Amino acid sequence: MCTDEDTGSYFELAARAGRQALAAAEVGPERVGLVINAGVFRDSNIAEPAVAALVQKRLDVGLEYATGRLPAFSFDLLNGATGVVHALMAAHCFTASGEVEYALIAAGDTHPSTERGRADFPYTASGAALLLHTSADAGGFGRIYTGETPVQGPTAWADLEAAGTAGRDALTVRTEVGDPLELAARALRDCLDGEGIGPGEFATGAAVLLAPAPVPGFRERVAYRIGVPSAAVAGIDPFVGDPYSAAPVHAYLEAATQGMLDEARAVVFLGADENSAACLVYRPQAPVAAGTADRANVKYTV
Repeated sequence: MCTDEDTGSYFELAARAGRQALAAAEVGPERVGLVINAGVFRDSNIAEPAVAALVQKRLDVGLEYATGRLPAFSFDLLNGATGVVHALMAAHCFTASGEVEYALIAAGDTHPSTERGRADFPYTASGAALLLHTSADAGGFGRIYTGETPVQGPTAWADLEAAGTAGRDALTVRTEVGDPLELAARALRDCLDGEGIGPGEFATGAAVLLAPAPVPGFRERVAYRIGVPSAAVAGIDPFVGDPYSAAPVHAYLEAATQGMLDEARAVVFLGADENSAACLVYRPQAPVAAGTADRANVKYTV
């Protein structure tokens, strides 16, 4: 995770977070075969090349080709606040098959002007990274559960006509579209039912929910809505604000700092905004019972 104040560039923030993840896992960039960018808002509204490729370059991942070595692959997966959740499953498709040894997911957002603390930008500038690796010792992920609402027109856009020559620094964000709490609760109920996780597991610390912060008090409100103790929900410090696409990583680090993951057997990743919600369960330990062989055996480092 990187929230350094000396830069407002998402490219730099994401690259710094990526280096932190690689250092924490003691993995060299030459072992990373896939980079996925789930961040939405980026420097200068750049559309091409893919932001993932720019982050890949800064991390020195796959820049040298050698005989017998698969080249690194990178792409953007833009799905609002749920991008990290979907990127986890996309990365699994590559790691579980053995095509890549390590996959790195980057997320985070910044105003296209790269100015920090703008009143017209509702999200906290940051960069976040997850490093995934397939392991027989890991329990891996379940399936994705989603909820969404029809969107009436764009929720973020650059008014190029009004901006004139400053179009690359222009951005308008409309956040009052749908109800993120209702969407999240709907997806979570389906997820907990589908994965066989009851309120008792949250009460004993066996299950932990990682909650984003699309609206104030979201952590407590979503806990009440789905009937689990708020103490079992890791949220985001109100002083941080809303890190949007990077929110699942912020919540994970908060849970780790509080020791909530020490005994957890199920960690629920949740992404949500006014338009959609998505969640999936990660089980840190490999299953011991039959009938769970379809899970992705993945370990990850933040």
